[in-house]
Amino acid sequence: MRRSSFLAAIGICALIMSGTLFAQEQKQTQEQQESQTRAAVEVTRADIQADRQALVASNLPLTDEQAKVFWPLYRQYRAEMQTVGDRLVNLIDNYGQNYESLTDEQAAQMMKEYLKMQQDTIAIKNKYVPRFNKVLPAKTVMRFYQIENKMDLIVMLAVSSQIPLAK
Repeated sequence: MRRSSFLAAIGICALIMSGTLFAQEQKQTQEQQESQTRAAVEVTRADIQADRQALVASNLPLTDEQAKVFWPLYRQYRAEMQTVGDRLVNLIDNYGQNYESLTDEQAAQMMKEYLKMQQDTIAIKNKYVPRFNKVLPAKTVMRFYQIENKMDLIVMLAVSSQIPLAK
């Protein structure tokens, strides 16, 4: 049941992003449009985060003792990962605003930022592996990262399928 909720939230995210970031024929001012887009993305991201935590909980067997120390650490981890997610939302928004008139210089800067985000994501994961290993067995940590990676891929597939290729 939670998995279908998560997939529905991802679908909503993709629809919201495609319908608002790349819409060109709206009668609202750009400022109103950006405000509504930002609010919709934040609501969707909060829903995805709640579903994400529920999916981790249902797929990561923890003892009561392990759960006591894992969940606060998990929330710290997700908070750091969210900062990278914020940057991705900004990058997608910037791309959507400049899509029709994208210059080589803008494209190069966007690629540089995207690759930096990937590096930062890996750095955060590397930072937390030893922390998770202190409170969980290594196989459980591996399982946790497998769950996280699968969810990240699902979200990125949904979002990227709605972003047109550069002209």
